[in-house]
Amino acid sequence: MPDLWYTVLWIHAISAGLALGIGWLQFIQKIRLRSPNIHRAIGYVYAMMITAAGFTGLYLACYASGGLSAQIGFGALSVMWLYTLGRSLKSIIIDHNPRVHGQWMLRNYALSCAAISLRIYTPLAGVFWGLTDTNDTFGVIAWLCWIPNLLIVEMIIRSGMRRISRPLNV
Repeated sequence: MPDLWYTVLWIHAISAGLALGIGWLQFIQKIRLRSPNIHRAIGYVYAMMITAAGFTGLYLACYASGGLSAQIGFGALSVMWLYTLGRSLKSIIIDHNPRVHGQWMLRNYALSCAAISLRIYTPLAGVFWGLTDTNDTFGVIAWLCWIPNLLIVEMIIRSGMRRISRPLNV
């Protein structure tokens, strides 16, 4: 691996790890409602970390174990990470729509949690199928670590939208 790869890996690991570590705080209603400046400050740090992690993720995807499928899967994850961040920022800064902002941030944090999913699926591939080489597993895990997360969050968002749009029986 080139020396640049190690530097990019460290930037990616630190920025993504910090984003994962602080991102969940944004979903605490008490912080959002009672301390909007704290919510905003955490949001700025989170957005900067996701930006760094997303762009470094694109670079690292080019070197992913598991062949072209893994490279495309991890690359798509990074693109979606940056895209959902961009949509969430647009929805709050330009459109001033906190509900839509929250929905896009749920999607974004689900993508952040791909780091957790990946670390769950990798040893499970070893336990259940005896596959311990990432060249054998990452072609699938590169997709499996984020698509189910996004689908689950999408179901949560859509079920919440149905509840909001239901007429009240008075």
